[in-house]
Amino acid sequence: MWESFFGFKKTPFSDSPDAKQLFASAAWQQVKARLDFLIQHPGVGLLTGEVGAGKSTAARVFTASLNPSLHKVLYLHFSCGTVLDLLRQIALALDLEPAHFRGDLVRQIADAITRLNQNKKQHPILICDEAHLLPHPALEQLPLLLNFNMDSTRYLTLLLVGQPLLRRTLSLQMHEALRQRIGTHYHLEGLTREELDAYLIQQLKAAGVTQLLFDDTARQGLYQATKGIPRKVNKLAMTALRLAAQRKAQRVDEAVLLDATAEALL
Repeated sequence: MWESFFGFKKTPFSDSPDAKQLFASAAWQQVKARLDFLIQHPGVGLLTGEVGAGKSTAARVFTASLNPSLHKVLYLHFSCGTVLDLLRQIALALDLEPAHFRGDLVRQIADAITRLNQNKKQHPILICDEAHLLPHPALEQLPLLLNFNMDSTRYLTLLLVGQPLLRRTLSLQMHEALRQRIGTHYHLEGLTREELDAYLIQQLKAAGVTQLLFDDTARQGLYQATKGIPRKVNKLAMTALRLAAQRKAQRVDEAVLLDATAEALL
């Protein structure tokens, strides 16, 4: 196998990174700062980015660091569906048996959120991943979940995570109520050219290899082909290493990277 050819102790460039080995890029630091703000000032947050930029990873790593006795994370990986589907998913995340009718569901969810805050002193954080797929009626429902009490206490924090389409959707007049509630937002970009080199070194070292296995031209080509998007970087780097091992090459050069690009990036 190609891993043994290079002396890896485990497969590098995994799409499921260890939270302890998350690369601390400048963009990740910006995301973390905004999510910290969202926790300290409950409301609505918006995190967007291109496919593979690390949005879901950032949200999961951050929420995993929260004290579970103080926060209850409700994570929804939602796709196209009705308002009723969305409400049922939220109810299930709250460990409820969903009611059959929409009005009953809303009251059921509101009561559960209130109990969490008042009785358990636990603040719920609702994360809607892939939120660009939410239909307009579902997005219109979300402000109502934030506004169910007569007092000014914010019982629920909402984080919307999605592709750039989500920003364009929220700019529509019908979503003014939700857009006005967004207290913090960030668009996650790919790694910079300088960060890419550091990322490669970190990933290789985490897998047990201290030698940088990509020459200068390969690293430049890797950046040009991926624009620093982590998922693309991982896929292309792994393919390049596999091809290099097949050719008994100790490093990835420009020729290997070109062939890997043709295979890995459709």
